[in-house]
Amino acid sequence: MKLVALLSTLVASATAFAPAPKVAKTTALNVEIKNQIGAQAPLGFFDPLGFIQNGPYGSPEENFRHYRSVEVKHGRIAMAATLGMLVQQTTRFEGFLSPSANLKFEDVPNGLGALKAVPLEGWVQMIVVIGLHEIFVKEREGRAPGDFGTGYFGFSMDDQSAKQLRSLSAEISNGRLAMLGILGMFASEFVHGEVLSETKIFG
Repeated sequence: MKLVALLSTLVASATAFAPAPKVAKTTALNVEIKNQIGAQAPLGFFDPLGFIQNGPYGSPEENFRHYRSVEVKHGRIAMAATLGMLVQQTTRFEGFLSPSANLKFEDVPNGLGALKAVPLEGWVQMIVVIGLHEIFVKEREGRAPGDFGTGYFGFSMDDQSAKQLRSLSAEISNGRLAMLGILGMFASEFVHGEVLSETKIFG
C-alpha cells in the first residue's frame, strides 16, 4: 500500500513539471502569422524548417519580426543591387573614384570585378557608413518590420489601408525576386566569366 502511495506521489510530481501542450497556445498565433503580408500564392505561408516556432530570438512573434525585418532589408538591398548592375552595364559616373590612385569611376568594371578594383580605403569608407546606418537608423517601435518612419516614396503609410498593404506586399515580392536575381547575375558571371552575358540577346 505504501509503495502504491509513493508511486502515485512521484507520478503527480513529474506531471507538475511536464511541459504544457503547445497546441492550444500556438493555434491562434499560427493563424495570425499565416495571414501576414508575404504569405502569397501558390506557397502561402512557407516555413518548412519551423524557424518561426523554434527560432533563437524568443517567442514566435519575436522570431517572425526578426526574420521579416531581415527579409525586407535584404530585399531592398537586392533591389538596389539589381538595378545598379543593369545601370552600370551602360552608364558610369564621371570623375575620379580615387584621385590618389588615379582611378576613375569608368575604370571600375561592373559585377564582381569591382571587388578587386576598388581600393581598400574605399571599402573601409563604405563599411563605416553602413555600420553607422545600422547603429543610428532604427525601425520604429511598435510598427511593422522595415518601417523606419520615412514613408513610401514620400507618402505616409500608417493607415493599414488596402493600398498600403498592397504596396508592402509588392515590396516583399519584388525583394524576393531581386534576391534571386542578383544571385543569378553573380552566378552567371562566375560561370561564363562575363557580366550579364544573357543580355546580349537584346543587341
